[in-house]
Amino acid sequence: MKILISNDDGILAPGIAALVKAFAGAGHEVFVCAPDSQRSAASHSLTIGRKLTAREITMDGAARAYAISGTPADCVKLGLTVLCPGAEAVVSGVNHGLNVGTDVLYSGTVAAAMEGAICGRPAMAVSQTDRRVGYDTAAALAVQLFETMTAHPIPPLSVLNLNCPEQEEIRGVVAARLGQLHYTESYVPEAPGSMTYVLSGEVDQGRLQSEDYTRLMQGYATVTVVRADMTDHAATEAWEALI
Repeated sequence: MKILISNDDGILAPGIAALVKAFAGAGHEVFVCAPDSQRSAASHSLTIGRKLTAREITMDGAARAYAISGTPADCVKLGLTVLCPGAEAVVSGVNHGLNVGTDVLYSGTVAAAMEGAICGRPAMAVSQTDRRVGYDTAAALAVQLFETMTAHPIPPLSVLNLNCPEQEEIRGVVAARLGQLHYTESYVPEAPGSMTYVLSGEVDQGRLQSEDYTRLMQGYATVTVVRADMTDHAATEAWEALI
């Protein structure tokens, strides 16, 4: 199968190299369209009113690879429209850091996969905790679950979101729901009196409400089918009585 691979950590990130190697090793023809530099937390933003530049590079395992000056969603849209329109599926990652709970709303990794789904391709996002050493385990598991997804397709406009835990020996793979992740967040001024800030924070362990995060902390890899339709149908229908 012809597969387009992207990410949000940039085309030189070790996670995408591991993913390309794993899928090429499994016999797939791999194309890469990824940002030319770090684009984490870009969400599903697109470049509007500015030029996009694609630069072809050599990448082990890839039939063709392009470093693109835009966002992850830009990369996939440009790839499927112009650079490798014959790609039959989209895989994004392996991300350095989990994409679980409400964090998927910020994730450029998930957005790249979702753009693939919007363009009508089966799509998958792959992430792992930033405390995990190496990317080969996550990439190998991604290939395995991609084959399952191919045999048992998920609904249109949906993404299979895979996350891997810190432990080298994964206890298994479980399907888990997203939930809200709370953080102990603060904006730290660059210097006393400065109006320049840096966002800092970590997960608030005392307010965990996300099943996927909890299962990851127990040593399991998690999969969640994430869909583009974010409609709360019951609440929307209830508004009929109000308007």
